[in-house]
Amino acid sequence: MNTRPPRLFAALSLLTLALAACQKPGGGAADNAPSLAVGDSVSGEITSSSRLNYNDGSRHQGYKVTLKSGQAVALELGGSLNGQLSVFDGQSLLATASARGYEGEAGPGDVSLAFKAPKDGTYLVAVNSAGSDSFGPFKLKSSAVTPYDGKPLGADSEAIDWLMGDKQEYKFKVDKAGIYTIGMESGTLDSYLHLTGRNVDIEDDDSGNNLNARIRAYLEPGDYTIGASSLNGSTGSFKLKVGLTPVDKDLVTRDGSALTIGQTAQGMVDSRGRRSFVLNLDSARHLQFDAIADNFDSVLRISGPGIDAEDDDGGNGTNARLTLHMGPGRYTVTVSSFGSQQGVFELETSDLGADMAAPANSNRKDAADAAAEAAAAAVAN
Repeated sequence: MNTRPPRLFAALSLLTLALAACQKPGGGAADNAPSLAVGDSVSGEITSSSRLNYNDGSRHQGYKVTLKSGQAVALELGGSLNGQLSVFDGQSLLATASARGYEGEAGPGDVSLAFKAPKDGTYLVAVNSAGSDSFGPFKLKSSAVTPYDGKPLGADSEAIDWLMGDKQEYKFKVDKAGIYTIGMESGTLDSYLHLTGRNVDIEDDDSGNNLNARIRAYLEPGDYTIGASSLNGSTGSFKLKVGLTPVDKDLVTRDGSALTIGQTAQGMVDSRGRRSFVLNLDSARHLQFDAIADNFDSVLRISGPGIDAEDDDGGNGTNARLTLHMGPGRYTVTVSSFGSQQGVFELETSDLGADMAAPANSNRKDAADAAAEAAAAAVAN
């Protein structure tokens, strides 16, 4: 459900109104400001001759924008200027934004701002320098925001929208069980996703490329909610994409399933963040286990006759891997997620052949005991 009702813009106005005194441009700015039509771009430069902001000695350039009540506008400020954007309705500050970096700290960079006109009228958009010694060229781009239509998202769907507040929510309907990938992509936001529903509660920050968020999880049919927000407090455009990967009907969702050497088992960790399998060996084997997961940091543990081994990042990236010499017997193989996150994984069990030389990462207890005994014997001799 998209939660961008008019009260969001009213709240934004109230929150930023207190900043008006320190952001207000010098008198007469709106009267002499050039016009900016929605959809147009303008280039300019803040210099020592630009209009003065009386409170702190910084400079500004203003533009008049005429809007209808309820019209939503997106503004983007680029260029080498370390600047800020402010929107005034008469003498009242309607919205403001400055460049923000990681975790919201102020700093140079592109600035984006979205706002909604509370009434018919002419508004002043002010490009402000960040301080009395900040100067440079800039480019200001304006565009109309087409609000998301509110229809529930589904498999293989997408929505282009603009973040205008702290968080926006979208209905998400799952008709078919499977592995769903939900991505939030943006060039201006540090995207953050939150998926809830059907005993699912998953959050993600940077699992997509760059600062994009991505959630990959096995979902049962039902109604869910996707929460979209920004960690750096910016507003701006973004794209939500939902993809479906059909799963094999043999997806393991219960503990105790048998592993077969040479095959890959697809499983889902439970609400505790783990899933266990059973491996029965009738003879000694040299085996490699790989726990591969896209949406969480996998941890692999194997226990049984003479073995209690665990690995976190021995495979590629944050995937877990164990290579072990294992004698006959019954073993428990457990895949878990670091931090008890939920998600889907693949568990590969590979036969490495008859070479019985102890691998470097072997955690087998009897191998360690044998090595200790050999070292003691060497010292005694």
